[in-house]
Amino acid sequence: MFRSCSSLILPSISRASAVRSFRGTPVRLENTRPEQKEVDRLFTADAQSKRRHALSINRVELVGGVADTPVARVSRNGNEYITFGLFTNVDFKKADGSMGEHVELHNVHAFGGQANFIKNNVARGSRVFVVGRLHYEGGQVRPDGSRSARVASVTADNVIALSRRQSSADPQSKNE
Repeated sequence: MFRSCSSLILPSISRASAVRSFRGTPVRLENTRPEQKEVDRLFTADAQSKRRHALSINRVELVGGVADTPVARVSRNGNEYITFGLFTNVDFKKADGSMGEHVELHNVHAFGGQANFIKNNVARGSRVFVVGRLHYEGGQVRPDGSRSARVASVTADNVIALSRRQSSADPQSKNE
């Protein structure tokens, strides 16, 4: 008996809460315009501060080979950072059935502790896993009205060395 009574009560409770939530919302006829006071209330500074940004993600994950020896640089404010090129490749099938390869070179920048790690552990030919975010430089309007080229780079948040290319002077490479 209780179950049957509770099933009757719950829908009426949910309807009552829905009615309460709509009670504060004015109902308008289709062809009526809002009053100026209502429009002003929407665009006040208080209303603007309540708005929030939607979720956005800027994340890049790359696994590839280091193109050249990482280069240490110093920023304008005196902080050291590292730049290096990272090759990635994709194999694909051509229309004639043969296989092709598309190679991309990505510019990577690393700061702080990641820069120190790269300086000590990464060399040309190393395989690395880079997690970071995409960053664009350039695109400014020149005095003649044209725009400078936009260049994409990856700002590394985390760099993991997957393997390191052995040099010919390394004694371990002779044993293998």
